[in-house]
Amino acid sequence: MLSLCYSLLVLSTLPLAFVLWTLYCLGRNHAKARSIGLPITVRFVTPGGPIWMIFSPLIVRIATYLPFTASFIKKYRRGWECRERYRTHEEHGELFTICTPGGNYVKIGNFEVADDILRRKDEFGRDLEAFAVLNIYGKNLATTEGKEWMRHRKVAAVTFTEKNAELVWGEALKEASQMLVYWVERAKNPIRTLAQDTQIFSLNVLAAALFDRSYPFEGREESKLRERTAGSDAKDGAFGYRDSIATILHMIVPIMVFGERKLRDSWWLPKTWQKAGYAVANFRDYVTALIDEERVSIAQGKASSANLVTNLVRACEDESSGSLNTEKSAGGRAILTKDEIISDLFVFAFAGNDTTALTLAYILAELAAHPKIQDWISEEIRHYTATDDVTKWDYTTCMKLKRCWAVMYETLRLSHPLNQIVKNTGAETRSISHKGSIYLVPAHTTVEINLPSLSTMPSHWGPDSLEWNPKRFVTPGEGASDRFEQETIPPDTTSTLFPWAYGRLVCPGKRFSQAELVGALAALFRDHRVEPVPQTGESMQEACRRVKTMSEDIEQRLLSEMREPEQIALRWFRVHI
Repeated sequence: MLSLCYSLLVLSTLPLAFVLWTLYCLGRNHAKARSIGLPITVRFVTPGGPIWMIFSPLIVRIATYLPFTASFIKKYRRGWECRERYRTHEEHGELFTICTPGGNYVKIGNFEVADDILRRKDEFGRDLEAFAVLNIYGKNLATTEGKEWMRHRKVAAVTFTEKNAELVWGEALKEASQMLVYWVERAKNPIRTLAQDTQIFSLNVLAAALFDRSYPFEGREESKLRERTAGSDAKDGAFGYRDSIATILHMIVPIMVFGERKLRDSWWLPKTWQKAGYAVANFRDYVTALIDEERVSIAQGKASSANLVTNLVRACEDESSGSLNTEKSAGGRAILTKDEIISDLFVFAFAGNDTTALTLAYILAELAAHPKIQDWISEEIRHYTATDDVTKWDYTTCMKLKRCWAVMYETLRLSHPLNQIVKNTGAETRSISHKGSIYLVPAHTTVEINLPSLSTMPSHWGPDSLEWNPKRFVTPGEGASDRFEQETIPPDTTSTLFPWAYGRLVCPGKRFSQAELVGALAALFRDHRVEPVPQTGESMQEACRRVKTMSEDIEQRLLSEMREPEQIALRWFRVHI
């Protein structure tokens, strides 16, 4: 009895101990924040903590049903930066510090300061802890720094080629055409699976780009039916890859917290979590087999393909011994191990799938709310495509569709899947200069360049900075006979527009995502349109406003995405011009 009472007493003190420890850490970090000299705002929860990442959506959802929680939701919903945009910096200043129990976060909402930080790569390094979730298969391009990062980066730079982008363009056209047929002919109407369908689209394009495997588009319900028909023991390399990577991306936080083996072996975890453990192993086995196949092809002198596995393996093959290692070969080329290749391929899949799928979902929702912009891009698409047969559309067409590029720019400006560029001061105090003042930021402080603020500041983007208007990026030609040819758009990476970052940090797969998104738009909007399905008693104009609002109602899970995409009901139809 005494032992039971003692145990209960110990358990009852744990919450109190946790609260006291949290307050102690918060007080310590607040003292560090004061030393910087920037305005301070306090959060009682560390936003990057794994437990908060898992449970915050549920906690915030419950809070929405309670009174007097508006301020809590505004501050603690993950991805609040995307919802508040420039307004938080308008309230606290272009630079301010968020103090939490787990550390301090200096928020940057000024272009000059952001540019200065990005250029000082040796002082403001990457916050590797923030990317640790991507270490499922070991270190990779996203989770390394210094010389190790340069080794991965050099290989990545020669992995993403124009031939690979051309492959992506063709596959995106094909998959988008099949997705359109699904929406028009087979899907339940109204369509409420926008986010799910764009993810399947992107997974299929990735399968082609990474492995040269081409798969038909199928809706979520069709996928489930196929799996039931095939049986649990049936293995199809095509859908095996797609289903494994989809499971990993969906369950990446539990994978980070528990690890592959514990997820597989712990009977007490939910079955969906156990499935994630097996998916990690299946993806490794699948990629390993493809790497081995490619090495045999190299040994036999076979011609290379344009897919990423081929490019990455050939970039890493040691010319002197024909083996993969971590040293530099006699030719001075940077080499990766097989495990590092698998890890980099996973990061390419992660970066190339969810970011593109989410962006396409944003684009389609915005276009549904703006029918005149649909007509505007369709006019251009029809000008450059003489036939509706997408297999006849050359890759050079991709660069000509400037209005489609403008739609992509504008959507990423307002609704970027990655809402922060995360840096860290490292082991030393770093200085930041702003408007004539010098601020000393302590060691091991996270510095976040706030993209939603920078991309919506009225001082730079004008009074309509919160409006979705792709035409802002297109400059018409003057006195030209071919107005489409004479229209111009700005570069895709500048110091004030960097959806794919810029400088040494520019995304190596930039052209990959651009070809995929522009290809999708070209195939979808040449001869078709999409519109919201009004709710009872709602006009079409009101439905468009509602869809726009919902498309920009963003919450951060692992990335920033629409909070309730299933609430957007759409209808696709063909137009005759």
